[in-house]
Amino acid sequence: MTKEMLAGSLTECPVMKISAKDTNKFVLLCDGQQTGFVSVVEIFDAGGKTPPNIHKEAVEYFYVIKGEGVAYVNDQRVDLKPGAFLFVQPGHTHEVHNTGDSRLYVLTTMVPDEKFSDLIKSGIPAELDEEDLAALL
Repeated sequence: MTKEMLAGSLTECPVMKISAKDTNKFVLLCDGQQTGFVSVVEIFDAGGKTPPNIHKEAVEYFYVIKGEGVAYVNDQRVDLKPGAFLFVQPGHTHEVHNTGDSRLYVLTTMVPDEKFSDLIKSGIPAELDEEDLAALL
């Protein structure tokens, strides 16, 4: 790998939960120190969700890989299914809920990072299981 390029495989990336009680985990594809933005595959357990959150400067992009869910941006509801995407502009409260019977897999990118990758990296190591690998590889 050269300075001009960052490349790798999902199976080589760190997998983390921010805290033990969380219902989602993150596969850290790239972080703010490497690229200035953060990109993860976010994996939500059935019934899992993010807490309401807001970013001062970052645009957050979500692309649904597998599963079903709902996103709330301020008072707007967006249904999530494979192929759906959503951009959330800075300054807007948002959250994602897994409403399906199985896991929800979402590619999530924040530009700029706003230290989100540092929060993820300070968490608890997790692992990808057979269900995750079947959905993502």
